[in-house]
Amino acid sequence: MSIELLKNTVSDDDLGQVKTSLRLEPDMESDNVLLKMLIKAARRDIIGQVGERIDDFFDDNEVFNATVILEVSHLYNHRSATSEQQTYEVPMALYSLINSMKDDYRYQIAKKDGWLDDYTSGIADVESSNETAAGSNQNEDNLTVKDEHNG
Repeated sequence: MSIELLKNTVSDDDLGQVKTSLRLEPDMESDNVLLKMLIKAARRDIIGQVGERIDDFFDDNEVFNATVILEVSHLYNHRSATSEQQTYEVPMALYSLINSMKDDYRYQIAKKDGWLDDYTSGIADVESSNETAAGSNQNEDNLTVKDEHNG
């Protein structure tokens, strides 16, 4: 599903998952409009934090789906909090899930743009020179040990 569709539509299955998470009766339709609005708002928020360059990144992404459900649950359960004195912190798990998606997203962008190939070849060069240096140091250590025994 494209990012634009994710941001602007909610399937019955997605609505059902959120209702199950909130332990709402599936046939209870009084909050359907509110829940759909919250799902779209959560998706927009999460997509905005992660990125929009990979159109299919969020398709069949269980972390994204769990993050949307978590954010919707938070927004739904604290929707009546309008007082300045009473605030509700967003669950820390939400930030953790978003950060894990950002890492995966950046990895996929780097892979797509060819940065990953440059990076991994650079690491291979460094590892190769480290192995060569380590082999050289090991030969020197062996000579020192032999000299001590012969001394």
